[in-house]
This record gives sequence, C-alpha cells and structure tokens, in this order.
Amino acid sequence: MASKGSTDGSRLAILEDRLASSSITQPPLDEQAPARVALPRRVWSRIFAIIFFFAAFEGILFHTGLYSSIVEPDSTTGYMELQIRNELRRPKPNHNQVLAVGHSRMALLPRVVNEQKPGTGYTFASIALGGSTTRQWYYALRSVDPDATKYAAIVIPSDDYNEPDSYDYQSEREEDLHYMLARLELRDLLEFPWTYQDKKLQWESVRGIILKGTVYKRDFAEFLDHPVARIAKARYYASDSAGWYYGYGGLDENLTGLQIDWQHKTVQFPDRLPANRRQDIINEILSPRPPDQGRQTAYARYWYGRIIDHYRGSNTKLIFLRVPRAAVSPPDAPPKLNSAVRQIATQPNVIVLDERLFNQLEHPDLFWDGYHLNRDGMEQFSRILAAEVRRVLGPPQP
Repeated sequence: MASKGSTDGSRLAILEDRLASSSITQPPLDEQAPARVALPRRVWSRIFAIIFFFAAFEGILFHTGLYSSIVEPDSTTGYMELQIRNELRRPKPNHNQVLAVGHSRMALLPRVVNEQKPGTGYTFASIALGGSTTRQWYYALRSVDPDATKYAAIVIPSDDYNEPDSYDYQSEREEDLHYMLARLELRDLLEFPWTYQDKKLQWESVRGIILKGTVYKRDFAEFLDHPVARIAKARYYASDSAGWYYGYGGLDENLTGLQIDWQHKTVQFPDRLPANRRQDIINEILSPRPPDQGRQTAYARYWYGRIIDHYRGSNTKLIFLRVPRAAVSPPDAPPKLNSAVRQIATQPNVIVLDERLFNQLEHPDLFWDGYHLNRDGMEQFSRILAAEVRRVLGPPQP
C-alpha cells in the first residue's frame, strides 16, 4: 500500500500534466478575441451589401424616369404620366399658352378652340384627368411648369363655389398617391403624407415615397410576366396618345326628356334609358350629403394656396370657374362667403369667373349622364371658356 504522501504526490503530478496539456491546446485570451468578432463582421458586411444593392435597385428603377416610362399605360399612374409627358413634349413657341387642369367635368376640348376662326390668339391645352383631385393638380402643375414661366394662364375648375362637404373626403383619397407616384420626390416627405389625417394613409404615403416599389409591386410583377409586350405598349401610347387626347370629341349620347324635381328629389327618365343608367344618375345627383363642417373648404383652401404659392410673383394668371352642375339646373344655394374660392378672389393674378357663366349649358340635351357634358355640350363649353379667357386676359403678347 502506498503512503499518503506518495498518493498526494501522484495526484499533483497528474494535475500538472493536465494543466500543461491545457496550456498547449488553448490559446491566450488576447489571441481568441479576433476569432470571436470575425463572424459578426462578415455578417454585417453582407447585410450592408444587401441594403446597398436594394437601395441602388430601388433608386435607379423607381426613383428615376426609368420605370414610369414603362408603367402600365392603362393605370392611374400611367394615365397621369401620359398627360404630364405629353404636355412636356408639346411645343410652346410663345408665352400665350393656356393650360387647363381638372377632373372629368373639365370639359375643355383644346382642338375646338385652337382651330376655330377667328381664334383667340392663345393656344389651349389640357391635362385634366378623370378621378384627379386638387392635390394632384398642384403636383401635376409643378411637374409640367417647375419654374412657373410657361403659361399665360392656368384654368382650374370647381364643382361648386360653396364647396359643400361630401362623404367622399378628398383629403383622404388614397388614390392620390397612386396617380402621382412617379412625380413624388423625397422632398415631398415633408408635406404630402401629412396632408392626410388618417394615420394609416400617412404611413402608406411615407413608405410609398421612400420605397416606390411597394406601390409598384403588382405592376412590376405583371411587367416581368410579359416585358416585351409591356414595353411595346408603353412606346405605342407614348408616341400616339397625345393625338388621341387632342382629337377626342366627347360622347354623342344625351338625356333629352330627363326631368328632375329637386325639391322632392324625384327624377323622370326618358324611356330609352336602361335601369343601370338611371340608377347611376340618381346616385350622382341625388346622393345625400353630410352636414357641412367645412372640410372641403379647408382642403380647397390648402391646395389652392399651394398652387397660388407656386405661381406667386410670376406673370401667370390663375382662372377659376364653376363647371356646369347637372343636366337640369339645381336651385341656387345662398353663397358661402368664406369658401376657399371666394376668399382667394382678391389675391394678385387670381381671377374667379362668374359662377353662372355655364348655367346655360345645364340642359338634358347637352349631357350624357348626370354630371358630364356630351359632345355638343363640350364644344359649347370650350367656346364659352375660350372667349371668357380672352376677355379677362386681354390681347395675347406679340
């Protein structure tokens, strides 16, 4: 049997051997540190590379004119881009240019007034687009006339100088982001999203302006399915659409025989009108309205103000008009004296036309539905407007 001292000595020897072995296989702490941080550095490098690639792809494709030139022409973005690009390409040999903005009720036919003899001395054009709003008109004008120097006058429509509220709050129109997507810039992050009151729409606007691909994603997926066909279609529209728009003359249909009792809110239709058309007209002209809280006036005041600010100090006149209201004249409401259009009437270079100017066109023979003029109505509207513009502007510049 070994003694206790001998046993302790053996244990000590074994422990020393293990420690010695450990000191050979384990590097010092200062040599271990680089191995521990090497993996995170590689990961972060890859993450930054992916972010850079994504930002470059997003910027080059969606934040330049590249993708907007091949976006689906039959889309909200595509329609607006066609109007803006056609107007940018239209020759403007002098300053005697009159441009109309507006929605589908802006019934100006530039061809009719430009070709009439004797002429007004002014050249008329239009970038009016169905479904567009005053917010969109500001950004469209900024795009076609960034220096506010191209036009003698801009013509801007109003549905009603009293600006009554409706259940379709224009301030909350999500479609505005889609219409103007190609023209919104990073600088617009300071204003565009915050003109919405809804928090969700604010966030969607911020995201859409920064990451336009999130809005274009469906269109981009469709492009990838048929890229050659899309490019061919976009080029065809780009080359020919200006002629289509200029040559458009309106619809030949009419509502002759229509009668409206505004007091009792009843409508008598001509027998030839199908049920779906009748219901559409009722929905257009007899829809209930909410109590007027001034929301539409506040909206109009803001965006009229932005358009006025854009042209402030320029030689461009801003001409406001009330479009024909309906196929049968509704009763006149007492004037809302604090409406936006009446308040801006005293500002420099702002001209507010007599709101009754187009009352003579409020007749079933000149409308094809409850709100929109037909071919004859549009031609008469265009001639009346051209003559009035010539009167308030005076002779064109030599």
